[in-house]
Amino acid sequence: MTQDIFYEYEDSQFGDGVVLNEYRNEFSLVAAKQKDGKTFMEWMFPQKKDGSKQPIDKSLPWKIKLGGREEAIRLLKFFLQNLEGDQPSSGKPPVQTHRNDAPPVDDNDAPF
Repeated sequence: MTQDIFYEYEDSQFGDGVVLNEYRNEFSLVAAKQKDGKTFMEWMFPQKKDGSKQPIDKSLPWKIKLGGREEAIRLLKFFLQNLEGDQPSSGKPPVQTHRNDAPPVDDNDAPF
């Protein structure tokens, strides 16, 4: 994909919508606005992970990661089927992939 795809919400008065964005072979849905034919992604300052609820110093796109091309297609089909009522509304997508290949930690082996 060479260009982001913008979808404007039908009831939007201010050009609000969502962009299907590809960055480093990863697809995401990003909150966006369109004005005068130009698309602007919305940015946010996520909270620090230390529990302080303070924003980090760097802003990031307001997005939902979908994964690589095949994973993004599977994920979007899963939600589409649920919206159309073809599957139960709960459950997991047919194939799940995990980015962390590390084995689960066994807390029962603690040395204390």
